[in-house]
Amino acid sequence: MSAHDADLTLKQIVEVCDKAIELRGSMSWEEFSSDWRKQMLGERLVEVLGEAVKRLPEDLRGRHPQLPWKQIAGTRDHIAHGYDSVDHDVIWGVLDVEAGKLKASVLKILADEFPASSVQ
Repeated sequence: MSAHDADLTLKQIVEVCDKAIELRGSMSWEEFSSDWRKQMLGERLVEVLGEAVKRLPEDLRGRHPQLPWKQIAGTRDHIAHGYDSVDHDVIWGVLDVEAGKLKASVLKILADEFPASSVQ
């Protein structure tokens, strides 16, 4: 996938958000916080979201400054490079709240910018 495939990248972000939302719905905080496998899966989903955001064209991100693009990418960088100091409260917050908000925003961007290829 290249940075030129913005509509594909946005669709992939929606798919990863769906997975994050599904993961969150499958467990409680207690289950997440006590299971390294679940923590690592949550970390990976957040990492993929950040990488996808980095692949979006700068001009598209610039047209949608309401989204915290740099924070999403920065969280990915922290997981990848500071893996030994990941705050699982942050990961849980992404799974619990932020993924749903990001999905809704990206669906709107898809509808506005790529109406012929929008997903539902």
